[in-house]
Amino acid sequence: MRQFGRAVLTGLLVMAALAAVFGGGYYFGQQQTASADAPDAFNRLWTVRSMLERSFIGDIPSEQKQAWGAAHGLVAAYGDPYTIFVEPAPREMERDELAGHFGGIGAYLGRDDQGRMVITVMRDRPAAKAGLQDNDILLAIDDQQITPEMTVEETVALIRGEAGTSVRIAYLRPPATEPANVEVKRERIETPSVEWRVLDKDAGVGYARIAIFGERTADELRTGIEELNREGITRLVVDLRGNGGGLVDAAISIASQFLRGGDVLREVKRGGQERFYPAADVRGPAQDWELVVLVDGGTASASEIVAGALQDRGRATLVGDKTYGKGSVQEVHEFPDGASLHVTVARWLTPGRHQIDGSGLEPDVAVGISEDDRNNGRDPQLDRAVAWLKGER
Repeated sequence: MRQFGRAVLTGLLVMAALAAVFGGGYYFGQQQTASADAPDAFNRLWTVRSMLERSFIGDIPSEQKQAWGAAHGLVAAYGDPYTIFVEPAPREMERDELAGHFGGIGAYLGRDDQGRMVITVMRDRPAAKAGLQDNDILLAIDDQQITPEMTVEETVALIRGEAGTSVRIAYLRPPATEPANVEVKRERIETPSVEWRVLDKDAGVGYARIAIFGERTADELRTGIEELNREGITRLVVDLRGNGGGLVDAAISIASQFLRGGDVLREVKRGGQERFYPAADVRGPAQDWELVVLVDGGTASASEIVAGALQDRGRATLVGDKTYGKGSVQEVHEFPDGASLHVTVARWLTPGRHQIDGSGLEPDVAVGISEDDRNNGRDPQLDRAVAWLKGER
C-alpha cells in the first residue's frame, strides 16, 4: 500500500452546493491511469454513446461532459454514497473551504426567482469597491457567457483565481437595459472556521464554535483558547453542531488541545489492519478545563472523531442530539483537469473502539431543539451545556 500525503475527514456541510463533495474521510493519492484493455462488457458503453450521437434529437453534450457523466455512472454502480466522482468546479470549492481562504472578489452568488445569476456584495470588499451592487445580474465573466444551465459552483469557479489578478464582469442593473462592464481585482478572502466568546465571566464559562476542520482551524482555536484564558475562562462549551468534518490532521490537532497524550482515533482497513492516531505532544490551558461538547445530527465525520475521543477519554460531556454517523475514509485521486475520484478504503473508530459509521455518537445528555425554539431564537442545548458546567445537573 503506497503512502498518501494528507488525510481528510468530511461529512455533511451546511452548504447544499457542496454536500456531494464533503462526503467522507479522505486520503490524497497520486494520479491514476486506467488500463487500455477494457473488458468486453465495456463495449456496451461505446455502443450506447454511438447510438445517442446518431439518434438523439437534442444538442449533443461535449465529449468532456459525456466523459464526466460516464465517470459518475460508473462510480454510482459501486453503491457507496461516499465513493464519488467530483468535477473540477465543486472540487476547487472544496479545496478553498478546507484552506480557509481563496482568491475572490468578496461576493455571494445565487439565482433570483427568474433563474438569473445575481450577486450580493460583501461590504468593503473588491466587488463593492469596484461598484457592483446587490442584485446585479451577472451576464459574463472574462467574456464567458453565464447560461441558465450553469451552476452556482461553475460560476464561482470562473470568478475565483489567484489574489492580485483581475476578472472582467459584465452585468445588468435593472431597470437599466444596457449591460455594463467592470474589472475587479481579486484579493485573499479569509473564511474563519472558529468563533469564540465569554458566556459567563463570573462562572468562568467560555464558548468556541468550530464550523469545519480546515488548514487554519487548529491555529484559530489556539488563539481563541489563549484569549479566553486571559479572560479567566476555566470551563468551555465546544460547539460542533452542523460541523461536517474536514482535515484529519486538523481534527487531531484540535483534540490534542484538550488531551494529554493517548489516542484520538483508530483506523481499520480491509482485512482488519488497524492504525492508531495519537494526540500531539502539546501543552495548553484547555487541557485542564472542564468541557461540554454540543453535537447534533449535522455533527459528522471528523467532528464525530473529536467528540468521540473526548467522550471516550472522559474529557467531555456530550450534550444535544445523536450525531450523523459518518466514519468512513476516502482515498482521493486527483486528475489533471481538477476533477477527483474519492474511494472508500477504511473506517474510523473512537479510542474506545466505538464504531461511528452508520451508528453515530449518543450524547451523554440528550437535549433537542424544537421548531418553536428556533423561531424564537432559543437554544436549549447551549443553555443545558452552560448549566452543566456550572454544576446544575
